[in-house]
Amino acid sequence: MNPDHFRPDQALSPTRSLPIVLRCPDRLANKVRYTFDTLFQAAGVLVTYVAQAPSSGPWLLYARTKESEASLVSCMSIAHCPGEWDLFDGHSDVEASTDVDNLPAVLPQTSHGFEDASDIRFDIIANAFYFLSSWSERAGQEGKVTRQLHATSVFARLGLPQDIVDLYLAALTDRLRSLYTRSRVEPWPQVEWPGGSSYAVVLSHDVDFLPSGLGDNAVQGAKTVLRHLVRQRDPADALKAIAGLARALTTGRDPYGCVPEIIARQKELGVRSSFQVAVGHRHRNDVNYRIEDDRVRDYLRAIPNAGFDLCLHGSYRSTEDPRWYVEEAALLGERLGQPLGSRQHFLSFDYDALFMAQEQAGIQYDMSMGFPDRPGPRAGFSYPYFPYDLRRDRPYRTLQISLFLMDVTLRGYKNLKGGKAWNVIEKALAELKRKGACVSAVWHPIVFGGARDPGYDELFWNLVAHVGTTGGVATDGRTINSFWRARATRYLSFGFNAAELAAPPRSAH
Repeated sequence: MNPDHFRPDQALSPTRSLPIVLRCPDRLANKVRYTFDTLFQAAGVLVTYVAQAPSSGPWLLYARTKESEASLVSCMSIAHCPGEWDLFDGHSDVEASTDVDNLPAVLPQTSHGFEDASDIRFDIIANAFYFLSSWSERAGQEGKVTRQLHATSVFARLGLPQDIVDLYLAALTDRLRSLYTRSRVEPWPQVEWPGGSSYAVVLSHDVDFLPSGLGDNAVQGAKTVLRHLVRQRDPADALKAIAGLARALTTGRDPYGCVPEIIARQKELGVRSSFQVAVGHRHRNDVNYRIEDDRVRDYLRAIPNAGFDLCLHGSYRSTEDPRWYVEEAALLGERLGQPLGSRQHFLSFDYDALFMAQEQAGIQYDMSMGFPDRPGPRAGFSYPYFPYDLRRDRPYRTLQISLFLMDVTLRGYKNLKGGKAWNVIEKALAELKRKGACVSAVWHPIVFGGARDPGYDELFWNLVAHVGTTGGVATDGRTINSFWRARATRYLSFGFNAAELAAPPRSAH
C-alpha cells in the first residue's frame, strides 16, 4: 500500500472531546497534561481540560481524593499521588516495582476511595511519565552512557514488560470505553493510519558502508566471513556470504551498497522508505564514506532524485557537542538536501543533547529510541510521541518514531536467521496490529546484496509484504511525521505544531 503523503488538512474530524479535571499543583500541570495528551492522542481520544465537572456526559478526574460529584456514573477517577512526582525533582532512580491491580508500577502508592469500576487507585500518570521521559536513562547519567542496552535497562533490572506504557494506555481506554457504554455515549473512532490502515511501520535504511572499489569489497568480505565463523560460529552462512560476494562481483552487482537497488524494488512495490545518510567522522565507528566526495554525493543523489525521504545519520559522537550535530545537518543539506528525519549511528547519543540539537537543526522527527540488543519499544510505548524536556518543562519539538525492529538486533545480537528470525518479526507485527500502533524498522543496505547476512534481504521484503496483507501500511518517516503532527495540533501540549506544520524547515546555520 502506498498512500499519497499525508496532508496536514487530513486532521481529526471534529467530535466531542473528553473533559479532564486536574486537581494537581501548578508545578506538575505541564507534565500531567503532556502525559494525558500523549496517551490519548495514541488512542484517538480528544480531550479538553476544564476547571469544573461538566453537567453531563463522561468526564475524567485526576485528583488526590474523589470529589462528591465524581461518584456520578459518568466519571472516571484516577488517583493523583503528589509524593510520587517528587522523584523527578532529584537525580535518583526507582529500585523496585510491584503490581497494583494487575498492572506493574514503579511508583506504586495508592489512594483510598477510588473503588469504582472505572477508577484507577494508583498514579498511573506519574508512572507513564517515568517511562515516556526515559527517566531511568537520564537520572544521574550526565552524558556518561551514550549506548543504552536492554540488558542494562530498567526493564531488565526490574523485570518489567517492555511495552509497559502500552499496558497503561490499554487500562485507561478499557475503563473509558466502559464509562462511555454506561453513559450511553458513542465511543471515539479507532485511529486509522494513512490510507485507512490499522497500523503502520516506518521503513528505513541506515547507510553505514559504501564500497569505493574492489579493495573495500574484499576487506568487507573478509570481515563478514570472520564474523560468521568466529562470533556466530556459523560456517554455513560464511560460505553463503562468500558465494554471494562472488556472484555479485561476477555479475556486476553491488554487493554492499545496494541503495539504487533498494529504491528500484520499492518503486516496483509501491512503497517508500527513509534513508539515513552520515556525514560526520569523529570516531572509529563512523562510516567509511565521505559526503564531501563528489562520487559519493552523486551515488547518494539517487535518494532525493527518486523522491525518497533523506534523513541524517548522526555520527557516533555527534551529541557530545550539540554544535557538531547541527553542523552535520547543515552539511547534508548543502550536499544532498535538507533532512527532515534522523537516526543516530550505533544508536549512540546523549538524550537531551540530541533533541536540543535537532530543534536547532530543524529536524522534525527522529528514530533513535530503540535497543540494539532487543526488539520492541525503549520507552515502553509503541506509538509516535514527543520526548520531554525536563529543564524547560515542555515537550521537545522533535517527534520520536521508536525503533522496534532491526536486522542487526536479530542477526548480530540474537543470532537468529531464517524461520526463527521471521517468527520474531511476525509476532512483533501482530502486536502492532492488535494495538493499532506505529514504530520504525531499519534494515541496512549492506545486507541486500546477498554477501553479508544471507536471507536478510528476503526477510525485509517479506516484512513489507506482510504489513500490507495484514491491514498495515509500510511507509517512510516523513509521511508519519506529517500525519502525527497534524493530529497533535488538537492537543494542548503540542500546540507548537500548528505554526511549525506550515513553516519550512529551519536553517541549521
